[in-house]
Amino acid sequence: MLNLLPTQINIVLSILLIILLGHAYFNMNRKTTTNRLFMWIMGLTCITSILEIFSVLLNNPNLKQFMVLHNLVNIIGFIVTPIIPYLAYIFIKEWVNRYQEEKIETNYILLLPLLINGIATLTSNNESGLFYITSNNTYERGALFFILPCVSYIYFVYNLYFMYKHRKKFTFSECVMFSSYYILPAVFTVIQLKNYVYLTIWNSAAIITVITYIFILNDQAYRDGMTGLGNRLAYEQYAQNINHRKQKELSIIYIDIDEFKNINDQYGHSEGDEAIKTFANLLSKSFTLRQKKLIRLGGDEFVILLEENQKEKVVSYIQNLTQNVETYNNRGEKSYRFKFSYGLVGYINANESIYQLLERADQLMYEQKKSRKSELYG
Repeated sequence: MLNLLPTQINIVLSILLIILLGHAYFNMNRKTTTNRLFMWIMGLTCITSILEIFSVLLNNPNLKQFMVLHNLVNIIGFIVTPIIPYLAYIFIKEWVNRYQEEKIETNYILLLPLLINGIATLTSNNESGLFYITSNNTYERGALFFILPCVSYIYFVYNLYFMYKHRKKFTFSECVMFSSYYILPAVFTVIQLKNYVYLTIWNSAAIITVITYIFILNDQAYRDGMTGLGNRLAYEQYAQNINHRKQKELSIIYIDIDEFKNINDQYGHSEGDEAIKTFANLLSKSFTLRQKKLIRLGGDEFVILLEENQKEKVVSYIQNLTQNVETYNNRGEKSYRFKFSYGLVGYINANESIYQLLERADQLMYEQKKSRKSELYG
């Protein structure tokens, strides 16, 4: 009776995960590595939750005829359980790699705990293994049961270490969301380890998976798919919030790539797309302060929103961009050279909206572009 409520919760969450997995399959871009990985995580979490339901239901002396099935259910569950946090590590790594030129390599040593756990599980058939099914068809932990939680916690700890090591590549919301994905199951694992009648592990894992799915969908809605920068919808959201808060420390830089049409015309739109991605990476490298928004409004137009109103500091970031662009041009990787024009404005009038600021920045950018053309053609 003690397992009745957790089992019912498991059933409800398993149904929810099945529905969301179907939604993800038909609505997410399955060519994207992060999307495929997360669908695998969602699917395996659902499978493990279902296995736990069957394990509880079959753990009954009156169902001795199903002892083989009972044993098989637990074997599969023990093997699959640590695969999920391992895939979560791969997912986080690929999440960081999505729009980076320098990719983070996979740590293949992390496959070793999976191998150890798998061998230990397959060789468990008595009290000296990870688990065993008694002659009365009841589940019992074996002497080597500690291997499974140890392997799981290796991944929990390593994933948190990985995020801390690469914390500058994550936004604040990503840090909170993905840290919770490891911390909450780790906490609830302790609860179930101490008293396994409380089925807290996969209930918590299913809930955090659902929340993470919502987070991913929200992220994709507000992110430019080509560059990884914010899109126009992200700008609109920020603009509404910034007006509501009456932000007084704000600078807007409107940037346009010079002669971008010539790149498209001479080298094709595919190369034009690569140029956009490269310039977006240069923007990310140049504007390193945390309180910023990098937006691609469309085409070759970008907006940088900085919660900083000291002109000297803002100009220093533009100088970073100028230097990084020049360094890239001097490497000679492309037969064309990047040039850009910009307009910079600061928030000085409490009655002025962010849209008016953007309009002024846009005007200043075009004035700079015209002056450069005048210098070029006389």
